[in-house]
Amino acid sequence: MKFLRPWGMTTAERAIFHNRQCSRDNTRSVLLHQVWICCPQSGDVLPNNQICGQTPPAFHITAGEEAPLNGFPWMAMLLYANSFSSTQDTVPRCAGSLITNRYVLTAAHCVNINGLELRSVRLGEHDTSSNPDCITLISGTKICAPPHLEINVELAIKHEHYVAIEGKHYNDIALLRLQFPVRYTSQILPICIFPSDNLSNPSFDNYNLQIAGWGSSQMQSSSNVLLYANIQGRNPDECSRSYSFLGINKETQVCAGGQNRKDTCKGDSGSPLMATMGWGVDEFVYLAGITSYGFNQCGDWPAAYTKTSSYINWIQWGMSRYEHN
Repeated sequence: MKFLRPWGMTTAERAIFHNRQCSRDNTRSVLLHQVWICCPQSGDVLPNNQICGQTPPAFHITAGEEAPLNGFPWMAMLLYANSFSSTQDTVPRCAGSLITNRYVLTAAHCVNINGLELRSVRLGEHDTSSNPDCITLISGTKICAPPHLEINVELAIKHEHYVAIEGKHYNDIALLRLQFPVRYTSQILPICIFPSDNLSNPSFDNYNLQIAGWGSSQMQSSSNVLLYANIQGRNPDECSRSYSFLGINKETQVCAGGQNRKDTCKGDSGSPLMATMGWGVDEFVYLAGITSYGFNQCGDWPAAYTKTSSYINWIQWGMSRYEHN
């Protein structure tokens, strides 16, 4: 156990300390004694759909491109340092999804990138050019989200059978264990990886799905703000016939996108393929897949996603193995 004192804390430790504050006792005369800190539950506990996959009340996806402020509270930006540089500067290259208070799920090929070292994960991010992130309503009212939270990656766990073959990635899944657990807020929440019932359409054929990321778009090489799009799942057999270059394995991958020039692109690797499930108050967002690979020309072609449901046992094994050692 590590005790944090108000003096001598790093910026990252201050952010963690602030994130864990859950109450105050104003009857105490000393400020240090007023703050109550919540001890988070074990990091390998997967939340139920009353906690995970919950979006802000006013969240409705339309035809726009920029995501609502904190509309995807499980989005994680992966930050890398140049292995050959002495500076501590980091750059974003991949994304992931928060699935518990201590684990982010991403693509295995995002763990090792030539010349770059995975350092940290940023949660609660929307616009990389500002902190905090703010929007101005039509009425002129300015609304700002809390500052984003940046946490070092303590451990990266790649699937032991991950393999890359001629631009294709198989078993492309990895867990990132954060240095500290996070406290859930309206800006930082996990996505669900358990569907409410047995999946009647595990390939998500013709299913309405969503993608999001800070990667390339048709108009620019990368984006400061989080972008999203509505896409549809493809029949895996039809996808294999029409787009044989994708090499889809329907047991472990989902084929989706490419309609109306909507697709994940460079820099979106590891980001979530999302499906909305349930109805009314029981509605939640489910992690249908993890962005893996696609055609070099973005927008006109479908992409391959690692099918989350095929790796539930591996995810649980990976978290419990390291959480209780």
